[in-house]
Amino acid sequence: MRIVFVLHAPRDPMTAVFAHAAERGALLASRGHRVEIWTHGDEPALTRIASRWWPLAFPLRISRRLASDPPDLAIFHSYTGWAFHLLRRFRLRLRRVRTIVQFHGVETLHYRAMREEERRAGRDFPLKHRLLQTFAMPLLLRLSCRGAVRIFCLNRTEGDFLAARGWARKERIEIVPNAAPEELLAHPPVDTTNPVRRLLFVGQWLEGKGIQYLAAAFAELAAERPEIELACVGTRTPEDSVRAAFPTGIRDRVKVQADADRAEIAAALHAADLFVFPSLSEGSSLALLEAMAAGLPIVTTPVGAAPDLLINGEGALFAAPADAPALADAVRQLLDDPERRTRLGRAARLVAERYAWPRLRDAYARSIEKIGVA
Repeated sequence: MRIVFVLHAPRDPMTAVFAHAAERGALLASRGHRVEIWTHGDEPALTRIASRWWPLAFPLRISRRLASDPPDLAIFHSYTGWAFHLLRRFRLRLRRVRTIVQFHGVETLHYRAMREEERRAGRDFPLKHRLLQTFAMPLLLRLSCRGAVRIFCLNRTEGDFLAARGWARKERIEIVPNAAPEELLAHPPVDTTNPVRRLLFVGQWLEGKGIQYLAAAFAELAAERPEIELACVGTRTPEDSVRAAFPTGIRDRVKVQADADRAEIAAALHAADLFVFPSLSEGSSLALLEAMAAGLPIVTTPVGAAPDLLINGEGALFAAPADAPALADAVRQLLDDPERRTRLGRAARLVAERYAWPRLRDAYARSIEKIGVA
């Protein structure tokens, strides 16, 4: 079977979307399938137009490529299938192509969360961005989803949202979770009985990750606890820019590693005492799964897959999104309670073991093969 993954993401193994497709593509290739991954970086013509037009231009160009050489199965990332599904109505031979839409976070849900953040900050997105996300993007997502045989979502909130909107029938929606990293599960969990010295955040330094609330919460905690520091890893933002988000007096207690590969992230997890992840919007965070696999006690927000994976007070402590005092208070509850930290870390690791890639991959491959030949 020839399978094509279509991604609106760079061909960069450091990005979660491409890494996800590459891992699953390698699995399918090992089972004898011919796998290709197409990204917007493979379309040089896109460099001549503004990126805000890519949701229109990229799927149109991809649909022409697919029409000239149809695969057996196309797996579209989010809205990238809208043009192909429209074209297929008029090209009979394309109706033989089975299609899946795979979400790594539904854009409309992310936009809602980020617009709320803009309002809290007394700002708003430019009109052209609001028009794209309020009117154009929902239409493209609807067209993409309605033409697909199956929709893969990362969490129940996404699936419920798509069904409630009528973009996909409930029986076509599957929750296909991300996998916890094998390399972290292969090592003993971190020692959670040590005094808390290092808090850890892993992720890009973006407002959607709740960085403004992380900075405010750490400032509050740092004033009370002169011994603690915060490590920010994988920020993709220079050290000076990250530190500038914090009050001057505590910037030397903020350690930044802008670029980190998987081994470096694993090392950072094992050097940490507590994982803090105040995201405002997620599909299913790999960083969260990594912290779970490492057995770290976790303070996070109940967004994306977090409430599907973890129970507040059992596998993590949840703090309300966009609430720095609540985030600081949740961390504060764990600073002097090694028994509770150990209990949370162990529970999180047990969940991660259930989501290890060796336990998920056969089911994933069988699902793809069943859809592709049905």
